[in-house]
Amino acid sequence: MALHAKCRAFIAGAFPPRRSSMRPARIFWAAAALLLAMASHSAAAELRVVRLSFTNGWNALPALVAIERGFFAQEGLVVSGLAVPSVNAIGNSLLAGSSDLAILPQRNFLKMAQLKMPIRAISISGWDTQMQLVVPASDARTKSLNDLKGKSMALGVASNALPAFIRLLNQSNMTLKDVEIRFLDSSKLTQVFPAKMADAIFETRHFTDVMTMKKLGRVAVGHEEIKEKIGLIQSDPLLARQEFIEKEPETVQRFVNAWVKALQYIQQDSKDASRVLTIFFHRLGVASVDEKLAHSWVTYSRHDRYFWSESDIADAKYNAWGLKEAGQLKAVPEDLEKYIDNRFARKAMEKLKAELPPSPAAK
Repeated sequence: MALHAKCRAFIAGAFPPRRSSMRPARIFWAAAALLLAMASHSAAAELRVVRLSFTNGWNALPALVAIERGFFAQEGLVVSGLAVPSVNAIGNSLLAGSSDLAILPQRNFLKMAQLKMPIRAISISGWDTQMQLVVPASDARTKSLNDLKGKSMALGVASNALPAFIRLLNQSNMTLKDVEIRFLDSSKLTQVFPAKMADAIFETRHFTDVMTMKKLGRVAVGHEEIKEKIGLIQSDPLLARQEFIEKEPETVQRFVNAWVKALQYIQQDSKDASRVLTIFFHRLGVASVDEKLAHSWVTYSRHDRYFWSESDIADAKYNAWGLKEAGQLKAVPEDLEKYIDNRFARKAMEKLKAELPPSPAAK
């Protein structure tokens, strides 16, 4: 104890306290710590947790980009994103309140609107997804859908291409009685011709390109011709619960602000968006997807529109008619406009324009 006392006495003598100079420093650091604590508390108070569900396919891209490139974080959002293999599970989660927002194919949105469920489309996740009518490479005769009367046609189960196909039949003065539709699991679509499952396939290019690239099939009717014939727009929605919109409109606005930025980012840097999509599929265990394939998938849909126009709504109603003709929908939701809320996307676009630097001509 005596030794410790001597040491303390020595230190006190060698390094006497400098009260006049230390006190301001202590005050400074104490104030800085207080400000930091206040800032942290304020930031924590502003953070909002949002639960977002999406399918385990390429249409998850805007959500992935918004999460991984920090657009949600910029808006003070903690987004709990979950890839769900079942679109029905996503819809049920949205209705139960365990998901606040969801990305679903248009056909699911139409069914929910027809059933008058409390959801709203608040933006677009993608549109103009490319589709093709492909026949075997050995078939040199087929030039149009009319040449396939009495033949079998393969489509994916719950395919987003089905309403477009029904519309194309109608434009060609044909009905479902003129062809035999065979709905196949997505894993079998690329094997249609080698396994002789159908005489033709009508699907998105995510599936048909595999056959044309391997010289197993050829395009009989391309996407541009399909668009010209039936005026297809095919916008897929970003959906939100009506209760979530009513209770947290500010949070919804922040989400859509980030969403619009993500859509614009995909347009500006499709290669980086492809990397994000590639990693997503690898994490799902689909190692066969490389960046080249992912990049082609990114370009098969457009991401340059953010809110629903009158043309989008009319196109969706026409698709609903197609689903009704195919027995997939009980009725066309004539009041579809009630299930679309464009105000958040419009405001997000205005905010984004205000943040952009002025063009050289405007200076």
